[in-house]
Amino acid sequence: MAQILDFSKSVAASFSQSISIPILASPSSNTLAQFGLATGQGGNVWLSASVGVQNTLGSPDLLFTILRGSTAVFTITASALNINQYDPISFSFVDSNLTAGYFAYTLTVSQINSAVLNSANLVGPVLFSGLSLV
Repeated sequence: MAQILDFSKSVAASFSQSISIPILASPSSNTLAQFGLATGQGGNVWLSASVGVQNTLGSPDLLFTILRGSTAVFTITASALNINQYDPISFSFVDSNLTAGYFAYTLTVSQINSAVLNSANLVGPVLFSGLSLV
C-alpha cells in the first residue's frame, strides 16, 4: 500500500473572476504556480491543476506545462470555446519512478496560436497541488 510522503500546493487565486491577467503568447509564458515536494526512491507524485480562463478574442489555443525543475514532464493543450465565456480547465498527471530528493514543480501557460486573432485571460481560480507517494 502506498504511503503519503509529502503534500504541497500553490493557490494563486481561489475564486472564479477574482483575477484578470492576459495569457502571454508563445514563446513567452505565464508562471501560474510553484511548490516543492520531497520524494522517495521509486516514488510517484500526483499533480493536479485547476485554472479558470476567459476567451477574450477568437479561439485561443492554450498550452499548459508542468515542469520538474527546468524539465517539462507534462503538457496539455486546451482551447477556449466562446468569446467572453469562462472556462474551467482541470487536469492531473502522475510523475513516476522518481529518485529520492526534493523537487520544484511549476505550472505555466502560454497561448500557442496567433496573438493577433486570439486572446484569453486568467480569471481564477488558479490551483496547483502535488501529493508525493512511496
